[in-house]
Amino acid sequence: MAEFSIFVEKIFMINAVVVEDENRTLDLIIRTVETYSPNVSIVAQANDMKSGISAINEFEPDLVLLDIKLKDGSGFELIDHFNPPDFKTIFFSSYADYAIKAIKYNAIDYILKPVKEEGLAQAIKKADDLIRYEEKLHAKALGDSIKNLNNDHRLVLKSSDQIHLINSSDIIHLEADGNYSTFYLADGRRIVVSKSIREFEESLFDQGFHRIHKSHIININKMIYFDKVDGGTLVMSNGDQVPVASRKRDMLMELFDSLT
Repeated sequence: MAEFSIFVEKIFMINAVVVEDENRTLDLIIRTVETYSPNVSIVAQANDMKSGISAINEFEPDLVLLDIKLKDGSGFELIDHFNPPDFKTIFFSSYADYAIKAIKYNAIDYILKPVKEEGLAQAIKKADDLIRYEEKLHAKALGDSIKNLNNDHRLVLKSSDQIHLINSSDIIHLEADGNYSTFYLADGRRIVVSKSIREFEESLFDQGFHRIHKSHIININKMIYFDKVDGGTLVMSNGDQVPVASRKRDMLMELFDSLT
């Protein structure tokens, strides 16, 4: 399974969204990425908070390069829209005043304008290294989970009017809807609980569950086949079709190759 984690370094591209309303800064960002960051692809550009949120929702980037001051709000307000964000952030600002707040938002870096190519290139490399490291850990864990699943364990799920005690092996997949999660079970039941799927992700990790999309966690033992048409979906044992995020698709394909 060692070969499985190597694909992160071989083919893994960092997808980035830039939210910046100054053309000069935007041009410099694009030029710096093209010159110094061959593993980074700018998949979308936006010039205000509204279009930035839309671009992030559509492209699900690994990295967001974000101006603090936007025409219709702030970069912090944009981050607050994603609770918590599934991407790393590099902030830009003409003022040093927001640096401490940026740290509280777990920023990779806080770059003062006018932006210098060298400083920006270093910040992007820092983000690249961190994202790649986290993905490599995830890839290794996914492979290990398939080979070494732990004994089944039970979960207590509290819906609006019931308390359910279920075996993790009976869960086919989980789907997020804001701060709610829907559990799809092998017996056909659907249990909705008022917690985000992120709160279950860690506890289910060693049981063979992995997030393949920002809104979906699947039980790898309940996969039937992977349909590569229209971007890729996993068909589960109950017939449900679960979308696969673009980078997770590459990971799954590498996993299937390693198993055969």
